[in-house]
Amino acid sequence: MPGFPSALPVLRTPRLLLWPLSREMVAGQLKGQPFVLALPEVGPVHFDTQWPSGALGFFPGWAEHPELISGWVIVQASEAVGTIGPKGPLTGAVDIGYGLRPQSWNQGVASEAAQAVSVWLLSLPQVERVTADTAISNAASARVLEKAGFAEIGRSFSEEDGELRLWAKVKTSYADSD
Repeated sequence: MPGFPSALPVLRTPRLLLWPLSREMVAGQLKGQPFVLALPEVGPVHFDTQWPSGALGFFPGWAEHPELISGWVIVQASEAVGTIGPKGPLTGAVDIGYGLRPQSWNQGVASEAAQAVSVWLLSLPQVERVTADTAISNAASARVLEKAGFAEIGRSFSEEDGELRLWAKVKTSYADSD
């Protein structure tokens, strides 16, 4: 898909490692069984059946079209706890999505990952802002984005989720900080 880099970088935060998704990860998750992958410079990472991307409906299409795989698995203490990534080309306004296994909720993991990904995306010259949406009823996801530096910019509606809050984080210039 145009706009996706050929390889995403490994991103590190104080508690997390964001490792680019691979075909092996997608194939392993689609089997529906726990598995372990040895990641270079990291060692074994355990994937249980609770990491959420398969449930989000992303992986079946990725298995058939590995060139569309773009995003990161969120690794905490040698466990795959979720995924995060762009929903389209890395140009202009880039929309992101994320999901965590329930055991990792309410620990700041999603905010830390969203902060790292948005900073990296905004460092790309062709990306002007990073966007996301949350269901009005999902206050926890709204807090994730607020803590990661996003601001609410409006409302929308989707058949799947109902009323949505729209969020954005924009590239700042040195002139803006004067």
